[in-house]
Amino acid sequence: MKHQSGELNDSMRAEFEDWLSQSGTHKQAYESVARLWDDLNWNETLNRTALNAPLAQSARRRISMGLLPVAGGSIAAAAALAAFIHQAPTPPRHMPAPAPVITETLRQTDIGEVRTFDLADGTIVTLAGNSTLAILEMDATRRVALRKGDAFFSVSRNEDSPFTVTTAQLSVSVLGTEFEINTKPHHEEVSVSEGLVEVSTANGKSRIQLSVGERAIVEDEKMDTVPFDPERSANWRRGRLSFVNAPLEELVAETNQYYPGGIYFGESDVSDLNVTTSFRTDQTEAAIAGIARSLGLSVVKTDTGALVLVRSPVDK
Repeated sequence: MKHQSGELNDSMRAEFEDWLSQSGTHKQAYESVARLWDDLNWNETLNRTALNAPLAQSARRRISMGLLPVAGGSIAAAAALAAFIHQAPTPPRHMPAPAPVITETLRQTDIGEVRTFDLADGTIVTLAGNSTLAILEMDATRRVALRKGDAFFSVSRNEDSPFTVTTAQLSVSVLGTEFEINTKPHHEEVSVSEGLVEVSTANGKSRIQLSVGERAIVEDEKMDTVPFDPERSANWRRGRLSFVNAPLEELVAETNQYYPGGIYFGESDVSDLNVTTSFRTDQTEAAIAGIARSLGLSVVKTDTGALVLVRSPVDK
């Protein structure tokens, strides 16, 4: 600052050079400030404006009163440091390139809500209850991320720009087709209703192409395929939930996307019991009561409307 304002003298320059030679830390500090100064593209007009600003004048007064300490040297050395920046060659910068900024647009549903959204590329997405979809890009590439819940995609065809969906455990890439993604408590599923879908694990080590009637199950970076009935794909769109030999934990997690009161386990060892059933989401309480009886469980309903599954007294 003093150099730019014409206040630098030989004594200050010598004091700075002495300070610079005292420690490698001093040199590192100088190089850091030099890079910053160069990044600011400092010039005399900007400098004069800054020095005449009220805040700068106040700072200069504090410096002259000795209220602004500078580690490793005197105020004069700090002033000479800024002066030396102007006459010394600017050190090479090794600043990493800034990471690209991704602006997300979220589409969300509440518990019990099923909604359909139109994306900018013509793709239609239906979100299950209590689900979240992040739209990352719809221009040069078409990328979205299913952050929570379930979704059914009817993808607008574009041979030049694949449509990609990512989740915590998998990635799906298509040109244009229909498929469903379900995020379960311990695994995730992709079920194809139309066309071809390429599915890979999040780490990219496993990759497979699915056709109509095929489902990929991804768990712990491993992938298996099983057949399924496309006619029953995304039954939740029609207000119905279906489970085939599914753990009770999975049934409860999915049903909680539609039942506001919530379903809970009073005893953890019942969550692994398997069940096969189908019921409407508007008949959840009756369905849970029937499922509980078939498994030797009881249902306790709390004042807040929550349903708690516990073992029946005769089974304890």
